[in-house]
Amino acid sequence: MFLAKNYKFILKNYIFILAILSIYYLIVRNNVLSNNAMSEWVINYQGGFVRRGFLGEVIFQISNLFSLNLRFSFLIFQSLLYIFYYILIYNLLKNIKPNYLIVLSIFSPIFIIFPIAELEALGRKEILIFIALIVSINLYFKYINNNLILIFISIIFPVLILVHEGSIFYSFFFLSLIFITKLKFNYKFFFKLILLGLPTFICIYLVYSNPHSVEDTARMCEELKKIGEECGLATIFLSKSIVDHNLEVGWQLNHILRYIFIFVVGFFSLIYLSFISEFNPQKINNFFCSKPFILNIILLILPSLIMYLIAVDSGRWTHMTYSCSFIYYFGLLKNEAIILKKNTFEFNFQNKKTKNFFYTLFFVLVCLTWNPKAVYHEDLGSFPIYRVLEKTPNYYKSMFALKVFR
Repeated sequence: MFLAKNYKFILKNYIFILAILSIYYLIVRNNVLSNNAMSEWVINYQGGFVRRGFLGEVIFQISNLFSLNLRFSFLIFQSLLYIFYYILIYNLLKNIKPNYLIVLSIFSPIFIIFPIAELEALGRKEILIFIALIVSINLYFKYINNNLILIFISIIFPVLILVHEGSIFYSFFFLSLIFITKLKFNYKFFFKLILLGLPTFICIYLVYSNPHSVEDTARMCEELKKIGEECGLATIFLSKSIVDHNLEVGWQLNHILRYIFIFVVGFFSLIYLSFISEFNPQKINNFFCSKPFILNIILLILPSLIMYLIAVDSGRWTHMTYSCSFIYYFGLLKNEAIILKKNTFEFNFQNKKTKNFFYTLFFVLVCLTWNPKAVYHEDLGSFPIYRVLEKTPNYYKSMFALKVFR
């Protein structure tokens, strides 16, 4: 297949184009008041301690120090995050020996193209989870030191909790990495795990025991107004409980069927790859090597499904679950911690042209013709790559409204 033969060239250019488009859309949407991603980032501690406020407070103070426009400060931070993320993704994949399934998994419409296809998902805080997971994997396999990765995760995960409490549902990817790379379990290991996990438990307790009152939110919004910033949709929900979020969710049969399709088609290649892969006993704890790798992936995915019952952003949850699963799988594959069997996705065709036509058609249908929308009750989007490029002229004038200083 053409994609497999020209894998590295296509991968590099695909990620480069996505990076350029991501920065472009971050810039042109910077001053859009209805940009929910930005309204989530500006949450800070000016009205008192609040969930999701840690980085908002850090950037708020930096912005004040240099008299920068707050949105411009976040734009710089988000842009750096995305550039770093795309570099990490390219380095994760560039030396992978490609096959048809790997190509399908990279171009899945619920992976890196999703935030650009659905701009409501662009610039969101989940990118920090993805970066932290890639760095965790790279850190372990560079130094082969379980203590090092345990310490790193014990530092980074409290920050993730303070940035977005939903990170807890994706913590199992990090925990799994700690367990599978520990060759021997003993009481000392579990004591160390509990001790280093205390900062995360403390942050979880602080987040859920300190709800923001309406008055706290009002004070925070007043401080934002003083520097020319408005509170957005995300701040409205700060004083609301999980029950309030849950009341917005009302799955119906057509929504469920749509998301069954999204999962089956979007996850097909990654699940199939997991099914034909197994742990490498030379690098992974023998306890896990005796279990099917596919079981490991499924158990990691299941906790994230709780998010579908809590809030309406089902497209984002799908993207987050797939991205964490993808990073976890390919991080292990790159470092030979899992072994991909030879019997990949193959059909027997007598005619090579027929085979190429079928494989190309299947790729187009699975990867290029659809994408999930941001929330569960919206229908599927169509032709994401075309839509991403087609809508670029609609925003370019916003670049001239960008404010660097207050």
